Amino acid sequence: MTRFYHHQHMQIVSVSGEGAAEFLNDLLTAQITRLDTEIARMACLLSPQGRILFDMMVFRLSETQLFLLTETSQAEALAKRLTLYRLRRKLDISLRTEFMAGHIPSQDNLPPQLAERQNYIIRRDERHDQLGYLCLAEQAEHSLLEISADADWQALRIGLGIPQTAADLTPNRALMLEAGLEHLHAVDFKKGCYIGQEVTARTHYRGLVKRRILPVHTATASLQTGQIIRWQDKEIGTILSVSHTRQTALATIRLDAVRDSTDDVPLMIDQNRLSLDIPAWMQPLPGFDDS
Repeated sequence: MTRFYHHQHMQIVSVSGEGAAEFLNDLLTAQITRLDTEIARMACLLSPQGRILFDMMVFRLSETQLFLLTETSQAEALAKRLTLYRLRRKLDISLRTEFMAGHIPSQDNLPPQLAERQNYIIRRDERHDQLGYLCLAEQAEHSLLEISADADWQALRIGLGIPQTAADLTPNRALMLEAGLEHLHAVDFKKGCYIGQEVTARTHYRGLVKRRILPVHTATASLQTGQIIRWQDKEIGTILSVSHTRQTALATIRLDAVRDSTDDVPLMIDQNRLSLDIPAWMQPLPGFDDS
């Protein structure tokens, strides 16, 4: 049996028809027209002001069909927004409920009988090698999977500093570069225009990033989403998604406080010290040198 960390909070939006990839490429932040069918790529749909409205993982099934895996609570709204942009294109945009979504750990070899079955769609998660494979399995046929809750996988994601869904990317507030999504292949600065492209590019090229989403941990407190992080008695950040251990989380933090915090003047949650463990993929942080 192959381990499968089931993401119960995720759902598929299907976009199919002639020119489906080009349609999405003109709207989303990532490169879609050249998306390899062996990987799943993160992408976002932005507001004209460059704020994230929806984040998703994109699967390319064929030249004319793509799946967008997004948070269930936002799937219908995403489908409606794409339908508004469709205009006269002959595209079908619909929700697909016959699949369950989850991750297969990277250390697990994919059995040939799993990879070759038509009712399993498996792609390497492009964001980070340690995240493993994203798998879509038909609800009625998952006999080859050992289904588990995804708490351990979410803890891995949080520890790696990888944000996703509205818990980390607050709709109509979060910015691509404050989440470090340019390092996760979720934005392409060379492909041309998309909604929110001008603001995103200007932020990138002018170095205007003032905050970042970073992994934090503490050994002395139980972290909660929404808690305020302080430095020198100033509010400089907020806890976002929290792992099941309650001691590791993602947080949005002002970069000046990250730069100037020390062992003597640390980041704090209530009366507890908060530590940073910044992964290699996001270093150096904006405004920091390589050292």
